[in-house]
Amino acid sequence: MLAVVLCLIIIWLFIIQAKLMELSDTLKELKTHIIKDKLNSNLETVKANTYDNYKNNIQETEEQPLIENITEEIVPSAAEQKLPEYIENKLKDKTEKSFENIFLGNVFNKVGALAILIGLIILIKIVSPYFVFTPELKITLGYLAGIVMTIWALKIHYKENLKNFSEVLLGTGFGAMFISTYCASALFNLFNMPVTITVATALLLAAFYLADKLKTVSMLVISLIAAYINPIFFNSEFTVFPDFMFGYFIFINLLSIIFTYRNSSRSIINTINLCITFLASLIYCKDINIAGPIILWASYITYDMITRKISGSDKILNYLNFFVFIGILLNIYPDEHKIIGYCAIGCTFVYALITYLIKSDREVFKNYLQMTFIAALIFVYFICENDPSIRCYIWTAEAVILCYFAYRYRFKIPAAWAVGVWGAAYCSMLPVDGVFAIKNISGFVPVWNIRLAMFAPVIISSAVSYLFLKKSDKKSLLNLSEFFNFACITSIYLYIGLELNNIINFYYMGINTSSQFISNMTNSILGFVYTVNLKRFQKTISDSYSIISVIAFLTGISALTILIFSGSHYKPIDAYIPLINIRTAAFLSGVAASILYAKWTQKQIFKYFAIILGFIFVHYEIVDVISKYVITNGSYLVSLSWILYSGIVTAVGIIKNKNYLKNCGIGLCILSIIRIFLYDLANIDMFYKFIAILSLGIILMILSYLYNKKIK
Repeated sequence: MLAVVLCLIIIWLFIIQAKLMELSDTLKELKTHIIKDKLNSNLETVKANTYDNYKNNIQETEEQPLIENITEEIVPSAAEQKLPEYIENKLKDKTEKSFENIFLGNVFNKVGALAILIGLIILIKIVSPYFVFTPELKITLGYLAGIVMTIWALKIHYKENLKNFSEVLLGTGFGAMFISTYCASALFNLFNMPVTITVATALLLAAFYLADKLKTVSMLVISLIAAYINPIFFNSEFTVFPDFMFGYFIFINLLSIIFTYRNSSRSIINTINLCITFLASLIYCKDINIAGPIILWASYITYDMITRKISGSDKILNYLNFFVFIGILLNIYPDEHKIIGYCAIGCTFVYALITYLIKSDREVFKNYLQMTFIAALIFVYFICENDPSIRCYIWTAEAVILCYFAYRYRFKIPAAWAVGVWGAAYCSMLPVDGVFAIKNISGFVPVWNIRLAMFAPVIISSAVSYLFLKKSDKKSLLNLSEFFNFACITSIYLYIGLELNNIINFYYMGINTSSQFISNMTNSILGFVYTVNLKRFQKTISDSYSIISVIAFLTGISALTILIFSGSHYKPIDAYIPLINIRTAAFLSGVAASILYAKWTQKQIFKYFAIILGFIFVHYEIVDVISKYVITNGSYLVSLSWILYSGIVTAVGIIKNKNYLKNCGIGLCILSIIRIFLYDLANIDMFYKFIAILSLGIILMILSYLYNKKIK
């Protein structure tokens, strides 16, 4: 954890440095443009004055000398011509040296300052026992080193070339005084707690004052780093004062807030400072009073309210502030989540009040409205943590309310949040026994069960939300309404599929093995119907919703795979009735889905799917007829069914002039011919060979006659 905190501190330092370098480069570029504009302006002035002189004195001088004079005055000197080029060359040199400037001129001195601070701590804590120095002398030397560095830094600060170095040196001096203060308190017991707090407060206030007056962020950053580093090295002494430690962290954040209020361009300090406070509180502030996190959260809310008219509301800081507040509460109350829920509802009311008071400021209003929804979501989660069904009911009702307000006030944010809340309600059903899985099928009650109790509010919520948003004339709300339409359809089919599977398993339990076969066929039917509904849904909204098309296609492929591999043999064969069975319904569903898909997508390939699926169905049916009725030498019936099916398809294609029917029929006829000549002639009796070949010849002749008649 120590390494993590130190890494975050160093990253913080680099971010601040990058921001300062960016600002510095911008100022240099602005200065260059000002110089160029000034040179051009002077040159134009010279030209204008020269031309006026020429008009006034044209009678007094000879033409040729005057022209030469004008030429000399209008054309700039060599030095004037090269000055802009010189500036550009200097900028180019600075660009080429920017890499070494970043490290040698800026980063290295800050890392060096950080190393000095850590080195002083190690020196005082580890090396000091080997030297005969009294504690008072050690602390005095520490303060003296800090004061000397501070005075030296203030003295050279006004020298332009040493300004950056002086800022780092100033921060290092304050860091040394911080370390000396906490060493005097934690190691040598020279200062009691009130004195330590007083001295540390005075140092932080002085650091803030100088940083604000000198407009330098480097020394403030280093001082804050020193303030965070001390508890890391003296954690054993400070764990007994968790409330004091968190109060100390609040004080650091308050200084950061005040500084960024006066220097709004440095607001990034607050974000990173709050992150470090959160990590440090996880280590040192596990057992603290709840008032501390509330004060920290309220401080940043107050800061945002004060600065929103100056620099705008900081969205990232607002979100971070709330989640840091919840995270600290989780660290304090790991097993008492209802307290966190009560705090979340308190935050909800505060955010809602702010939202109402600042409704004239549109952007800030949106920000705090979303914070209100987040806090309300967290409240429901923690209050109903042990009862996911209640959580589902609350969230489904909340989704409807949000959609109503979105429709009523034509505002997208509540509707967008309604989607998230509805999704959270859906996910809350997952752990409830009996919704997606049943541990004991013998205790299952059809229809009137926990599944209906959980799916009903979700389906009703999505349907009502769809009806509200569908009435809107705003396009964004209409798009969100289609999500609820999609969700409603999906939930209905999912419920039907789950319920039918449980009903089948319940009634066929222990009787025979047909329950799995019937479930697979049922799933195929539902899959095809759901696929068709999804495609219809996509056609009603827009063809641009490709994700829905992908889901529909994958669902159809899954249903087709289950149908083909599970429907090859009817189980049990004793329950099989030719054509009047659940497999027939499943195959007909697949054929109908393929035809509708072909119609809506204008793609012929789905028509080919329908013909091939029908062919597979005929094959399965005739095979099961042979199996159930134990027909000897029945393989010729398979060939006969193949040639009859292919002949019918080809004939219809010729009569209706449908190329896909003719192509499929011809392909299946070829397949039938191959089967008859390669399989049937070698494996069946002569009489059945005669029937197969005669049937093939008759059908092929009929097809040829129909085709030639159609051509004529």
